[in-house]
Amino acid sequence: MLESIAAGTESTRAGLRGKPSWNFSVTQPVRGFVPAAKRQHQPETTLADLLPWPALLTLEGCAENAAQSAGCTKQEILQFALSICPYEHIVTLLNYVALDKGIADTAKILSPLIRGLKAKEARIKQGASAGGKKSARTRQSDVKTRSIFEILQERERLLASGRGSSEVAGILAQRFGLHPNTIRRKLHAAAKAQEG
Repeated sequence: MLESIAAGTESTRAGLRGKPSWNFSVTQPVRGFVPAAKRQHQPETTLADLLPWPALLTLEGCAENAAQSAGCTKQEILQFALSICPYEHIVTLLNYVALDKGIADTAKILSPLIRGLKAKEARIKQGASAGGKKSARTRQSDVKTRSIFEILQERERLLASGRGSSEVAGILAQRFGLHPNTIRRKLHAAAKAQEG
């Protein structure tokens, strides 16, 4: 496991060196008692090279890759890493483990709730669609029109004046302030009532 962690973190470090956001120079302050001449020349390194191995293990799927090469699970590699991690970097690994576990636990807890909400949303959409269709049928049948008698009288006058039967609904719709389909529906209903 140790070799897998070392290989994985160094592979991740090499990958980060190829990215501009991780491969810029960072000036290191000189430590200790150094003569003034040497203080002018401060050593430089890249940000990717400054990251300790526990931090690298949390980046870019490094833990998954190390676990795969070691032939174990991600949780096992992280437990081993916690056992050998330097004390000053243990918080980095603990935060990563807690976040990883927290996301998995949250997903487990919320998945039944999410399924229930999706089912409820589907029922609401289906009900809204059915309700909308029913409302449309009700509005079509309950249109505020003049009595069917007045519409039939006006239709007979238009037909007697020489208008074609295909033009009558449009003319009546303009006179009564309705849609031609509404007039046609009313005329059709009246014709059915006379037949029956």
